[in-house]
Amino acid sequence: MNIWLITIGEPIFHPDNKLRLHRTGILAKYISEQTNHKVILFASTFNHFSKQHLYNSDTKVVVNDNLQMIAIHGKGYKRNISVSRIADHRQIAKKFRHLALTESKPDIIVTSFPTLALCEAAIDYAQINRIPLLLDYRDMWPEVFLDLFPTNLKALGKKLLTPLYCKTRKVFAHATGLIGITEQFLTEGLFKAVRSANYFDAVFPLAYLKNQFSNNEFTIANEFWKSLGLRSQNSLIRICFFGTMGYQFDFDTILEAASDLEKEEIPVQFVICGEGDKFQSVQRKIACLKNVIMPGYMNAAQISALLEISDIGLCPYYRKSSFLNSIPGKAIEYMSAGLPILSTLGDGILGELIKKNDIGYHYESGNKNSLLEAILRIIKDREKLVTMRKKVLNIYEENFDAQNVYRDYTLHLERVVSLFKSTVHGK
Repeated sequence: MNIWLITIGEPIFHPDNKLRLHRTGILAKYISEQTNHKVILFASTFNHFSKQHLYNSDTKVVVNDNLQMIAIHGKGYKRNISVSRIADHRQIAKKFRHLALTESKPDIIVTSFPTLALCEAAIDYAQINRIPLLLDYRDMWPEVFLDLFPTNLKALGKKLLTPLYCKTRKVFAHATGLIGITEQFLTEGLFKAVRSANYFDAVFPLAYLKNQFSNNEFTIANEFWKSLGLRSQNSLIRICFFGTMGYQFDFDTILEAASDLEKEEIPVQFVICGEGDKFQSVQRKIACLKNVIMPGYMNAAQISALLEISDIGLCPYYRKSSFLNSIPGKAIEYMSAGLPILSTLGDGILGELIKKNDIGYHYESGNKNSLLEAILRIIKDREKLVTMRKKVLNIYEENFDAQNVYRDYTLHLERVVSLFKSTVHGK
């Protein structure tokens, strides 16, 4: 079976890329290494996290015997929310339309949603060539843009975004099947497609692949944290965060709480890793705080080493539907290391998982006192964290281990191809 996987914004296969693979990259790796299927991964040359190109032109890479990657070169962008990013994605979609014609036809296509332009291009190709296409629905888009409007302007915002909503509904309606990262995502996707579920639809959660680095890289990572004075210790509670420092996260509440904790000499340390649109503003605000460390952009080994010496993983999301209806990859990565979670998504799916299994704590976004109360409970429950770690690891292994999730995902692709041939081609 020949499989095309299409995505933008994920880490790609490259010698200089030390970031952990995300959903499509892990799926490509699993299929190519664990089956005899052939995979072509269409991606971007642009590193969404460092804002740099890993290749200077369209480049085809042989990753292994069963996996090729076609990295498409766009103009790039400096900010995640920008006209330049839209232009970059459109340019890549246009190039994909041409490059797709130079490759042998696949048996199935899986394309990430978003981005819209690339999904439109993939669906056009699939329909012309009568190939099944699955839409991997992982972000509630364009709703994310509506969240940027103040409450009193949301009606206007929705009107302005009408063309995007219309195009999105068309994309969902023309996909052969939908893959949701949760049941709620699949339900929302079917609503957009204006149909009920069929045999081509499925739910596969975000999953995490551990140990995406060498032993030597991990040793170097440990030395890096030691050079910053970070070691495993019982004298404080260490709360870690890593990810793109964008507008989906509430850092102000964290910094306000950190200031109070420092004044009261309460032994809590925040380690905030990553870069993004909010990086410089947050960095300025921590100038006078000794209990907040911002080391910047971290690779996979550095993140893994930090997880081992941390006590809690932080999910400081603003309460938006896209996050409330999902279990973010960030939380799953914390769980892969057995870390309990401190989250603002108490009334969402992640919140239900935490409450049901007693594997973390919640606070209200924008409410400093709520965060302080949660941290004081964590300090009081210090011994309880050991028990939580065991439960967290069990939940990860049962639900979010990449080998299990993507094995089932691959089996679904095989079923879709077989069913599509029998229903569409009458074979």
